[in-house]
Amino acid sequence: MNSQQIKIGYWPYHAFLSVPGDRRRFVFYANERKINFEIASAKKQYDVLYLTAGCDITAWLRYKKKYPGTKIIFELIDSYLLEDHNLFGLLRGPARFFGKKESGFYLNYRRAILSMVKKADAIVCSTPIQRDFMLPLNNNIHISLDYFEEDILCKKKEYSVTGKLKIVWEGQAYTVSNLLCINPALEKLKDKVELYVITDPVAKFPLKIFNKKTEAILKKLKCPWHFFNWQKETFTEIIAGADLAIIPINQADKLMWNKPENKLLLFWQTGIPVLTSATPAYKRVMQKAGIDMYCSSDRDWIDQIERFAELKNADRVSITEKAKEYINATHTREIICKNWDKIFGSVM
Repeated sequence: MNSQQIKIGYWPYHAFLSVPGDRRRFVFYANERKINFEIASAKKQYDVLYLTAGCDITAWLRYKKKYPGTKIIFELIDSYLLEDHNLFGLLRGPARFFGKKESGFYLNYRRAILSMVKKADAIVCSTPIQRDFMLPLNNNIHISLDYFEEDILCKKKEYSVTGKLKIVWEGQAYTVSNLLCINPALEKLKDKVELYVITDPVAKFPLKIFNKKTEAILKKLKCPWHFFNWQKETFTEIIAGADLAIIPINQADKLMWNKPENKLLLFWQTGIPVLTSATPAYKRVMQKAGIDMYCSSDRDWIDQIERFAELKNADRVSITEKAKEYINATHTREIICKNWDKIFGSVM
């Protein structure tokens, strides 16, 4: 792509391009390929617009009607179209409208997303399930995952286990409640494990009245736990100091259950073995990597954690070697960039 001849507008997750959704995705690619872009403005005309799901869909659909020659790439990483009806889903449209993030009023914000999926020239999603759902609406759909290497400042090197098994969980605060779905297992193992939680102090939601302090959720856990504030400079050091990472997911939450494998790959690139719920993405990737560390029940979580604690160092290292082989085969810097080349090439 000759970026000097193409005018690209990008609607980011954050104005300063500082959050993971920006720096691990399009901004990473643009920097790697030295592609010039600017923060998108509806007052300017572009050759290509790359819009993230937080954009004002109504405004950009109007823009597309005014400038039909502009190619729109719409990024929909989360599985909003697959989630069941729930309170937050129903409030999403009104919350965005009254929060002045969306110029159109939608009682059902899913309609806005579907309209953009149909009108965009390309869709970027994160899972085969999303792609298959949207293919009847748009035939130019691409799967793209995050690239984490520049966020990983420390990698795990020591695999011996002494004392209690140190288990680590990392993620956004609004997803901390997923830990509660394995509370029965944590209670059963409370004398054998301690949990390290790396996240933000407050779980934030579109309507502030639903915000909740993270520790209020963690206090419900039935095992010893330690809270660490998420910081880019330190989070991988904390992960590397643990023995096992976990990613439990509440199957009743379809938005969470259908998330991609990004979190698993982040842990693997940090060098730590991972135990997950048997979501479609995690199970698919684990099976391809030849690693049997996914759980479908409390019994699975108990058995897998106890089994891992008894492994020899060489066996734990073997798990991480299989994970590295998968990363090297599917998720290198150049593989990710070539995939982005295809995304932009598809609209040029």
